[in-house]
Amino acid sequence: MEDKLIAITIGLLFGGGFLYLMSRELYGMLKSHFSSLEQGNRYLRQGKREAAITSFSKLIERQPENVEAYLGRSSAYIQLNLLEQALDDCNTITRLAPHNHYAFLNRGAIYGLMDEDEKCIEETTRCLELKPDLQDALRNRAYTRVRVGKIETALKDFSRLIELSPFESSYYSERGSCFLSLQNYPEAIQDYTQALQGIKDSWELYSRRGYCFAKIGNEQKAKVDFERALELNPFDAAIQQNPEDSSSYLQRGNLYFGAGQYQNALNDFSKLDESSEMSPELLVCRGYCFLNLGEESRAKNEYQKAHSLNAYGDAIKQDPWNPTNFLERGFLNFYLEDYQQAIEDYTHAFKLGEQSAELLPSRGAAYLKLHEYAKAIHEFETAIQNHPNSPYAYNGLAWLLATCPDEAFRDGKQSLKLAKRNCELVPNPEWKDLGTLAAAYAATGSFDDAIYLAKESLARAPEHEKADCQTQLEHYERNEAYLDLET
Repeated sequence: MEDKLIAITIGLLFGGGFLYLMSRELYGMLKSHFSSLEQGNRYLRQGKREAAITSFSKLIERQPENVEAYLGRSSAYIQLNLLEQALDDCNTITRLAPHNHYAFLNRGAIYGLMDEDEKCIEETTRCLELKPDLQDALRNRAYTRVRVGKIETALKDFSRLIELSPFESSYYSERGSCFLSLQNYPEAIQDYTQALQGIKDSWELYSRRGYCFAKIGNEQKAKVDFERALELNPFDAAIQQNPEDSSSYLQRGNLYFGAGQYQNALNDFSKLDESSEMSPELLVCRGYCFLNLGEESRAKNEYQKAHSLNAYGDAIKQDPWNPTNFLERGFLNFYLEDYQQAIEDYTHAFKLGEQSAELLPSRGAAYLKLHEYAKAIHEFETAIQNHPNSPYAYNGLAWLLATCPDEAFRDGKQSLKLAKRNCELVPNPEWKDLGTLAAAYAATGSFDDAIYLAKESLARAPEHEKADCQTQLEHYERNEAYLDLET
């Protein structure tokens, strides 16, 4: 009995010692594994990528199936732009661990850096199949989809990111730009407004939101946003540091243009003229500045030069499905009095999905110039129905109903209602708004009101419009309604 007890005791002692020795060996192995891995990750966090690669590589030599080491090394390779080596490591990971979602995430990033966008989207999608709602993957896929023009699917990714992180302002900014690309201007405005809650001093966000306000016909809010963008713009400092910085003049000129500061815009655009960087499209913009400053002949000269240089032609050839280029070329043709061609461009833009509040009133104005009154009325009425808070169509339709040479289309009472609404929607009515209201009063027989407003219109009108304004005033002073025989 005693012998048996001794044997058991010895066995326990030796057994315990053996387990103790094995535990120390395992501890040493684990310590080596984790210290190398942690050291590599620490180097990676510190930006010491070469050191991180060395550390991960040593671990891989000891443990050639260590997935974490390959993953860390692939990340370091990516940061050093050693993309082929990074791709090799990711391929090794997917062979060792086919369901490791980080390998697909890294491989997607690699393909993105290689400008292989479709492969990038494919890899990040595979990552998301394994790890739904991984924000890094959603974000990478969204940006890549934007880059290749898959805006609607990018919008879905950004929407999901917003659901996951509802206080991340950048996601609202990016989704707003998706809405902008799709011409969903009200939705873009909402997202830019939300983004500005967190990114308060972004001149770009104010500029984009201002552009959207202009597109839906809210000129007052557009002007306010562009003025705020000007206050925040970085181009003043850039120009002060480098007076030859043409790109900064262009950017600041665009902001001045959006804010309605046309002389300042022209001053900046002239710097590009001096540096021979004047594009046909910029000539059109300059023409619009001259027109708003009352210099009609100079405006027409800019439009003619732009037309001779095939303004918007190259852009249309490069992207024939972009409606905005057809809309802009329609404006140019209208200014050049080629009304039929303008209508064709407007119509093509409409078929391609152009959503701006300017389109139908512009086509209506072209029909009016061609004396196609029924078509013009239809365009104006449809525009008002689609954008009831945009002033673009009210003035055109009010003028037609008050001054049309064809009596069958005149309606003084309705004209007065529309002209008043136009002046309500325009924060600071211009000479033409007052002139239309005067014509509407005259069409209803209210000549005292017509005379008062016509005098105001004449006083505010640019020089090249004063003769017509004077003629209209003389009609009202004779108690006669004015008929626009040119339309």
